[in-house]
Amino acid sequence: MNPQDTRKGSQFVLSYELLALLRWLADHDADKLKKIIGKALTSGFQGELNQLNQTDETVLVDEMHHSITDFLSLLESLLIETVRENLQQKAKYQNLMPAVDQIDSTICDDNTVRFSLEKATEVIENNPTANPKEMLFKELLKRWKPIDKNLKN
Repeated sequence: MNPQDTRKGSQFVLSYELLALLRWLADHDADKLKKIIGKALTSGFQGELNQLNQTDETVLVDEMHHSITDFLSLLESLLIETVRENLQQKAKYQNLMPAVDQIDSTICDDNTVRFSLEKATEVIENNPTANPKEMLFKELLKRWKPIDKNLKN
């Protein structure tokens, strides 16, 4: 999500990943979401609902806008963090972390490493006899776009 401006009437952009997460949660975890809502109601949220009737509508609209933006930003941050943790766990399982640690982050950006790690993990899951380090470096080379064309070893 990229909030461009948090003032009333402004727009923000949701990532496809966040939209897919929201759809997946609605399709697969509605019961868990219902339990979370029930817990919120018994933990004080009911009082906040009661206060809504007493709040000025212009203040309420602005607060709702901020609340939606904050909630979606939190969800996206949690999604990114969880994906990263999941990939690191898979990489550790497949002994790829030593190879990842050898990658110079000044030459190869985090997104390229992350995507290459995802692809290498998929290849290794489908072909357990493949060399994990070799698969990772092959995937990196497919996606690597050098910033400086004159770079030398």
